[in-house]
Amino acid sequence: MRALAARFVGWAAYSEGSSRSSALIRIGLAMLFWSRWAGELLAYIDQSPTGLFLTANFFVATALLFVGYHSRVAAVWAGAVGMAMYYYFGFQLGREPWTHHHTYLLAVAALLIALTPCGRSYSLDRYLAVVRAERAGLPPPAERGNLWGLRLIVVQLSVLYFFAAFDKTNHAFLSGARIEQIFLWYYAGSDYPAIPGFAWAATAVSLAVVALEYSLAFGLPFRRTRRYLVLPGLAFHAIIYVTLPVYTFSATMALLYLAYFDAGDVDRVIARLQGTGLREEIP
Repeated sequence: MRALAARFVGWAAYSEGSSRSSALIRIGLAMLFWSRWAGELLAYIDQSPTGLFLTANFFVATALLFVGYHSRVAAVWAGAVGMAMYYYFGFQLGREPWTHHHTYLLAVAALLIALTPCGRSYSLDRYLAVVRAERAGLPPPAERGNLWGLRLIVVQLSVLYFFAAFDKTNHAFLSGARIEQIFLWYYAGSDYPAIPGFAWAATAVSLAVVALEYSLAFGLPFRRTRRYLVLPGLAFHAIIYVTLPVYTFSATMALLYLAYFDAGDVDRVIARLQGTGLREEIP
């Protein structure tokens, strides 16, 4: 047990690796912030002092996050803005769409990516560091760092999948009634669809969704089972992206899948796509 605990602590808190997967998540999160809220936070929409303050903080923080200038500070800043939108503007001031789980997930992801070396690759921080090294006659700094922030993202996603499945483990969902209700609300209207086997199909889909979410919760963190679950997981989020109004959540989950993969493996895939060898050895 001690050896197992030591191995877990080493994996969770002391592992180092390439910063490129963290950087890709950083850039993707900034784009998701914009795609979800930029249109609602333009300066002319809410010209109150509070509204303009939120607008200024949102666009400055996310722009810095995207270009990667003081990347970790920008990630904390963007995450704090997201949390303010979720708790204060959403729950306190009654902006109901901002109370949804995708708001919370985006804000938490930004805060967690601040715990990674997300500015050491694909960033203005990286460019400036290389320029300083060249002027000093030194080699470029390594694109590496402690990856414990990625481990926390893995824990967050596994907890999310587990409780998503747990909340569905009841007769209302497993019987197919909730799936039928969702289908009627978005597609069929008030009339029950005259589709042969519709009730049986709804039940089968319900059982499959719960089984998949439990499997993703416990299987994605491990390499041996991950290989069989990545494509079903991404397909699941792609399906609900195009069929239900949960597109921000689905895109965020797909982006955060990068945290599940070993950072060195991600680095090797990038090098292969670019047709170049690795500039440094990734253990």
